[in-house]
Amino acid sequence: MTTKRKRKSRLPPFIAVLKATTALPAWRVMSLGARLLYIELRGRLRNDFANNGKVFLSCRDAASAIGVDPGSVVRWYAENEHYGFLRKTSEGFLGSDGHGIAAKYRFTDVAHGTHPATRDYEKWDGELFVYKPRRGRRKKQSPVWLNHTPRMQEPHIRNGPEGTSVCMQEPHIDEPGGCMQEPHISRKASTTAKPRQIQGSSMARAPVQAGDAGSSPAPVASDGGEWMDWPPTAGKHWIDAWLAAGGR
Repeated sequence: MTTKRKRKSRLPPFIAVLKATTALPAWRVMSLGARLLYIELRGRLRNDFANNGKVFLSCRDAASAIGVDPGSVVRWYAENEHYGFLRKTSEGFLGSDGHGIAAKYRFTDVAHGTHPATRDYEKWDGELFVYKPRRGRRKKQSPVWLNHTPRMQEPHIRNGPEGTSVCMQEPHIDEPGGCMQEPHISRKASTTAKPRQIQGSSMARAPVQAGDAGSSPAPVASDGGEWMDWPPTAGKHWIDAWLAAGGR
């Protein structure tokens, strides 16, 4: 009967916070968020305090349990350390498997291994907590005048009506025309051509009559009135002479 009565008088699992701790000046000054974090982390401490110094709670898990953002948890951890209720025993780091390892803490009001309790909160000097982030925020760039800022050129292609693209600059190569240009050199001899000078001579070459020595025969017209092809042995001087004679 006595054993059953004792079992009924036992309380379910709970988190013990001593009245002497809540009456301390450091506890009174500490923010409510830091107190909630202290209680949440205290729930992970064993009853025999064997895991003191190895207690951990990641910022994300603590933020999810309390209902705040992880940035607030980081600030509250620093506040607990400032007032002496917690001391960090190991830093957090990224594990070899890619998963983060949370930092570990010890409570200063209980023994840590073979070391007695330090109770650092009793040594608080009265200085209020001011959060100083370890990594400073990026400094916002100061605005400057537009005439001192290098501006990028506008793109060559801009949006046109109905989602089309419009080229802003003219192309370097125009589109080819509908017809080809006439060649600079004609295949037929011109009747108005003038006798040309021979390269290296200051006088025009005299016309050579057909049948003279050293000359090629003149072209002979066929019955249809069309000129025959030039002889393969026709030279430049013979063509000049033929043109000077009128091309007939």
